[in-house]
Amino acid sequence: MLPASYRPLLTTPSVARALATSLLARVGQPAGALAVTLLVVQRTGSYASVGLVSACWVVATGLGSLLWSRLVDRGRSVRAVLLGTALVNGLGLVALVTVQSGSTLVLAGLTAAAALFTAPVTQVARALWPALLPDPDARAAMYSLEATVQELVFIVGPALSGAVAAVASPSAAVLAAGVVAVAGVVSFAATPGLDRIAGGPRQPTRLDRLRPLLPLFVAGFLLICGLSWVEVGVVGAAGSAGRTEAAGALLAVWSAGSLVGGLVGGARPARRGPARRLLLLLAGTAVAHAMLAAASGLLPLAGLLVLAGALVAPALGGIYTLVGQAAPPGAVTQTFAGLAVALLGGAATGSALAGLVVQEHGVAPAFLLGAVPPALAAAVVAVTIGRRAAVPTAVG
Repeated sequence: MLPASYRPLLTTPSVARALATSLLARVGQPAGALAVTLLVVQRTGSYASVGLVSACWVVATGLGSLLWSRLVDRGRSVRAVLLGTALVNGLGLVALVTVQSGSTLVLAGLTAAAALFTAPVTQVARALWPALLPDPDARAAMYSLEATVQELVFIVGPALSGAVAAVASPSAAVLAAGVVAVAGVVSFAATPGLDRIAGGPRQPTRLDRLRPLLPLFVAGFLLICGLSWVEVGVVGAAGSAGRTEAAGALLAVWSAGSLVGGLVGGARPARRGPARRLLLLLAGTAVAHAMLAAASGLLPLAGLLVLAGALVAPALGGIYTLVGQAAPPGAVTQTFAGLAVALLGGAATGSALAGLVVQEHGVAPAFLLGAVPPALAAAVVAVTIGRRAAVPTAVG
């Protein structure tokens, strides 16, 4: 049950509908990622091929996010961009299934083509909140709530693909992911208020306009990098205990902690400003990650993961809030696309480095090193607060 402070937020016209339909549309992204992975494993039997195709998925998604978000900010019809990209993305996934090839290069190319046309639902939704919620506290609560409930996307999406692949086939899972994504985008595109995002002055994205946002992008990169260290460490811990199957349950516990933390933390305004709250959350995340190294078994690890997870959604919500406040006028969607690329980069970097450390040195060093990125993110935010002119509208 949501805290009472969220109820006025969700009764604001179009807000609840936009949140629900955008989440449905986003389910297709993690569902598709896992489904494509399973398809590549089935066709090639090579995990090296899986790594290459997965990298193509991430890179193409990031590039597409920047491209389509730029079109939105340059005055193109938001609905046309959403529906057009969703259609091509769906056709790309159909082509991936239809072309019966075991070539890694062919699979990588088709995957990249489909991923490039991933609809910019997340970026559009985050640009929509300021249009629907003029009150700053309401927007901050919305960003936190969105970061919280988005955890469900990463639970439902992979579960959907896994279930369809088990019952039918990986090809069917890819098609199911495409259907869910297209249906979600169509329903989100019908949300009233989307036309209020576009139509402003055309603002080209230049480095000098985004420079004040770079500290926030770096902080987001580092936070997600640290979270990826923990994710890989959890899988390693379960494997070391001889219970690899427990990794899913441990990650679910971590996500549950994030859900609770986001609902509780996001319901309360930041009395000393969102930047100072974010600083405390990042510092707390660093401490929590270091504590994971002291877990003597999977049960203690699960308890510590609940505590660590409780900081995740509020920290992400804080970053979204500050980025929304500091985004240049006329370039809000592009700004959130830039943040998305930073987060994707952090995830890829953290996963790659953590895998090497777990393989060579074990789980405890991975958890300890996973405390470093959020600590560095806290330092970045502290410096930003000290130089108030760096993000003039965000710090307080």
